[in-house]
Amino acid sequence: MPALHNPSDPFSDEYGKNVLLSELIRYWLRDKIVPDGLIVAVSKSAVPYESGFRIYRVDPDIGVTTEYDSDIRSANVNAFPGCQPVRVSVAPNSRDIITFTGSASDHIVTHRYGTDRSLNLLKDEFYSGVIPSMVAFRSDSSTMYVTDFSNPNKLQRLNRDLTSGSTSLGNGSGYPFSVGCAPISIKTSQLDNLVFAVSSSYLPIGIYSFKNTGSDSGAITSGSPYNSGSNPSQQNNLCISEYDRFLYMTSVNGTNPIYGVRYDSEGNMTALPNSPFSPDSGFTAPTSNTNYATSLAIDPQNKYLAYLYSAGGTFYIRLLAIDKSSGNLIPTDQKISVGNSPMHLDWDKSGKFIYLISDTGGTTNKFQIEYFNFTYDGKLTKGTNSPITIGAMSSDFTPRHMTSIPRYY
Repeated sequence: MPALHNPSDPFSDEYGKNVLLSELIRYWLRDKIVPDGLIVAVSKSAVPYESGFRIYRVDPDIGVTTEYDSDIRSANVNAFPGCQPVRVSVAPNSRDIITFTGSASDHIVTHRYGTDRSLNLLKDEFYSGVIPSMVAFRSDSSTMYVTDFSNPNKLQRLNRDLTSGSTSLGNGSGYPFSVGCAPISIKTSQLDNLVFAVSSSYLPIGIYSFKNTGSDSGAITSGSPYNSGSNPSQQNNLCISEYDRFLYMTSVNGTNPIYGVRYDSEGNMTALPNSPFSPDSGFTAPTSNTNYATSLAIDPQNKYLAYLYSAGGTFYIRLLAIDKSSGNLIPTDQKISVGNSPMHLDWDKSGKFIYLISDTGGTTNKFQIEYFNFTYDGKLTKGTNSPITIGAMSSDFTPRHMTSIPRYY
């Protein structure tokens, strides 16, 4: 007899529901979300000192273009743009761009990017904690989960006003909660009302799980932080397959850098059967983690992961298929070489494009955007306009972070 509520059993009701939901998501993405922009946070370390962000326009058919809208200003520790922005994010189902301005500034800034390409600064406010860096949202955009680097490092909950863009502490019972040293990624499960965070260095390193039990209450899950057991020297970013209840985490591990866990509705975690995983028999090293760069991204249907890594002195992007039953990762033949030190990997919410930042090295020494077309038969091809130059590495803008912004219909 099938285990009726076991999502890993292909004969169970739960497995069938997840498959149906995946197909509904695919239908929704195909018609309701269109690629529109690519936000690149930048700073300049040469005179004149400037920072802010550019929004490169994305054509829904051919991808990134050289046209962009921007808010670039003189560096200012007392207001936007700060000196070196650490994070740009887009609140779900909105056109609100939220910037964390970084150390010595600690501002949270909200811009609204209109469908007519207008760009307005809604709110620039000082954050009362220390260096907000990572962020995740509830699906209605009214709640933000933010990492705080005060001692001890912790995760705060903020409330967002959807009209004005202002934020306020909304911790309630259970927040803030400690997340070890140098929290580097946050993911949420709306299905199970869970918040996951990863600490990146020093013991105990692991995945922290927090269960929200009410509008203002919750608690750390028993057994947190979850430790992989093989003690990688550093853990990095997380990806979540919410309806399969899988988490994937990158690490500094010399042979098998990707860890996978299954979690239950209460946030309890167990290792996937073949975890940790290797992307390539020739794998040499993970790519750069500068400014908490992302090297792993999941497609909106949760069928594939894209991963950046080095093999034999060459950097690659590769697709890994997710076995929906076991959660195990299977390297595909979709493997393409990319520029030096690739980072800030982002998968467009429509599923159509994958973006990354790299550099040319050698005598040219330029930062660039590379992007790839993805089709739902699992094929990856280089974008028509890829790569697009951002600027010279020595005297122009340095990319600090990148994320895509879609258009909703």
